[in-house]
Amino acid sequence: SLPAGSEVSQESLLLHGPFARKPKRIRTAFSPSQLLRLERAFEKNHYVVGAERKQLASSLSLSETQVP
Repeated sequence: SLPAGSEVSQESLLLHGPFARKPKRIRTAFSPSQLLRLERAFEKNHYVVGAERKQLASSLSLSETQVP
C-alpha cells in the first residue's frame, strides 16, 4: 500500500497534469449602467472592435479586454 498522503488527487492532476488548462480569467462584474451601455453597443454591432472598442472601454472605465 501507499504511504499516507501520497495519493494524487484528481483535482491535482487537472490543475498540474499534462492536460492542464490555463487558469480561467476573472469575470468582470459590470455595473448596471455599464451593462446598459454594453447592451446598446451590442445591439448596433455584435462585434465591437478597434477604435470603437477602445473608446467604449475608456468611457466605461474598463480595459479593452473587459469589453466583451
